[in-house]
Amino acid sequence: MKFTCLVCNYIGLEEPPYDLRGFGSDEICVCCGFHYGYDDNGNNKNPYVIEQWRRSWINIGYKWFSSFTKPPSNWSPKEQLKGIT
Repeated sequence: MKFTCLVCNYIGLEEPPYDLRGFGSDEICVCCGFHYGYDDNGNNKNPYVIEQWRRSWINIGYKWFSSFTKPPSNWSPKEQLKGIT
């Protein structure tokens, strides 16, 4: 089962972003580069951090983060973000 990144809405995380206690998974999203439990200072209760990272990712042109994992052939970051409320 894959999990969804809260920043970019990419379905590809190996673990839930946060556990039941609210601790970040320590996983880095291959799409946007957000490092759960690090870039958020371990605070999943602050939507500002998620939104700020998303805006930064958009401002740099939706750059795919991972150099090892390639984006899907039909990848569309704008379509991907449509699922974000």
